Amino acid sequence: MAASGSSQSAQERREAQREALRQQRHAELKRQRSVRTVVIAAITVVALVIAGGIGFLIYRSAQPEGPVAVPEGMSADQPYLSLGAPEDSGAPVLEVHLDFMCPYCGQFEDINGADLEQLVADEEATVHLVPRRFLDTQSSSGDYSSRAAAAMVCVYEDDPANVLPFQQLMFENQPAEGSAGLDDEQIWGYAQEAGASDAVESCMSDGTYERWVKEVSDPYGEENGGGTPYVEIDGTEFQDWATEGALAQAVRDAGEGSAASDAGEG
Repeated sequence: MAASGSSQSAQERREAQREALRQQRHAELKRQRSVRTVVIAAITVVALVIAGGIGFLIYRSAQPEGPVAVPEGMSADQPYLSLGAPEDSGAPVLEVHLDFMCPYCGQFEDINGADLEQLVADEEATVHLVPRRFLDTQSSSGDYSSRAAAAMVCVYEDDPANVLPFQQLMFENQPAEGSAGLDDEQIWGYAQEAGASDAVESCMSDGTYERWVKEVSDPYGEENGGGTPYVEIDGTEFQDWATEGALAQAVRDAGEGSAASDAGEG
């Protein structure tokens, strides 16, 4: 009887062990199912978020961007910054297209910058400045001309009187073609040196006028003149800008001719 009792006890222990193992396996399978369910749910949520984000971006890209930002007082399609004599004054209109990466534009500024400032200060001409971006591809950053041109518009919005001093500083410190160009902090430094307020820094960092440069001034320059520097006096291209004093004299001659014409009509 003792042997039989001992054998039954061992059997019971084995069955108890098997039951314990079975329960452990059941619990592990249940845990794995729970983990799998949580992982699948998390993946589903992430996929839905990504899909929703992509859908939102597609939706946004399909929506109109809204009107191009322009400085106060400018019309949406005006492709230039106006300085000097008022538009309706009858003074000669001097139009200058410039790209801050263009080395020939740097030469133009060196030869004519002082005369340009004098023409504006004395209101001997209505000066139209057309900032261009067509040399973006000549900067390793791919956007230097755009950033510099947009910064010029920010300076103009803040105070038109600071535009030509800013232009002078930018060309005095002009980066070489093929370089990354000046960074935004350097451009802001020259704007500040030219007299710009802190509002210009915010305008630059927000890229407020990059669309205006891309969609208004640069296409206009591409259709009218093409390259830089490009100079017109009363709608006629002026090519002798590399001769010191020639541009200022041509503008003054145009003003005298206009005055004589008006006197004759009177």
